[in-house]
Amino acid sequence: MFMIKVFNLLLWALMVTGIVSCDLGTSQALSVSALKDPIKIAVSNTPLSAPFFIAQQQGYFKANGLNVELVRFDSGVKCFEALKSKQVDLATASETVVMFNSFKQTNFSVLASFVESDNDLKLLSLTPQKYQQLDNLAHARVGIVKGSASEFFFDSLLIMYNKTQQPIERIYLHSDQLIPALLNNEVDIISAWEPLSYLLTQQIALNTKVINSRGLYHLSFNLIELTETTLSTSEKLALLKSINDATDYIHVQPDLAQAKISSVLNIDLSQLNYSWNDYTFRLSLSNALFSNVQTQSQWAIDNQLVSEESRADFRQIFDRKLLETFMGLEAGW
Repeated sequence: MFMIKVFNLLLWALMVTGIVSCDLGTSQALSVSALKDPIKIAVSNTPLSAPFFIAQQQGYFKANGLNVELVRFDSGVKCFEALKSKQVDLATASETVVMFNSFKQTNFSVLASFVESDNDLKLLSLTPQKYQQLDNLAHARVGIVKGSASEFFFDSLLIMYNKTQQPIERIYLHSDQLIPALLNNEVDIISAWEPLSYLLTQQIALNTKVINSRGLYHLSFNLIELTETTLSTSEKLALLKSINDATDYIHVQPDLAQAKISSVLNIDLSQLNYSWNDYTFRLSLSNALFSNVQTQSQWAIDNQLVSEESRADFRQIFDRKLLETFMGLEAGW
């Protein structure tokens, strides 16, 4: 066992310095890597991006021979836009952003998912008891962010509870309009993601959840690159190693990790604690994620949000090879 660990460490050292590289000719030593232009990664200002913030603060990028600059945006949509316009080398975004953009272009790859949550979206109301088990939905006014996870989540609930034929008035709003609309009685229900549920609890001292929806919708955040990238395979493997190191830190030191993320994002620890246990931080690229994107794409087609003729083959977008190589190195092949 000791010899396996020693071998594994040596293999990583060789990989990072470029002596072992999947694309010979682009390798560079640690000292040279530090002099290169930074690898720019677009990250969303959300706790979901915690592994990247922790990797930066704990020095994991540098330890793995990388010069990384985190470029922060307010949403995964804006992160992806920055990638498309080549402002950054890599971006982080949800699977819904990946799905919608796949109908516009296929010149990008999903390298790995680094966090999941099965409780990020919720159906909220000031009179939740009225709509328990989605009863009495007829003629309800529902605040929704059009063409987003908010709408997909709501439609999924209607299908699950056989309420698709109910006459429901959809009120399309921006995400920052959902809570004001609910408080001002402009809508009866909102389909909202975190931290909106938490923010509502700060204004209303009552239970606002209409239904327990844990497990119905799985949100993920994913690392994405353009297919015409200038990054070498060794750099991308070192990046996955840095994120994996940060994930280990989050698992071993959850309180310290939360304190650091609270400081980076300038949010109260109470807000972070509210949903922290809903997050599963790990590197993966599972069949469940693939199925989720396929289901969302069919929903988008059925609701005429996209054209079926532009449907992509997601097998070409999800690049499993890099993550499998990384997992092999971690396992000590």
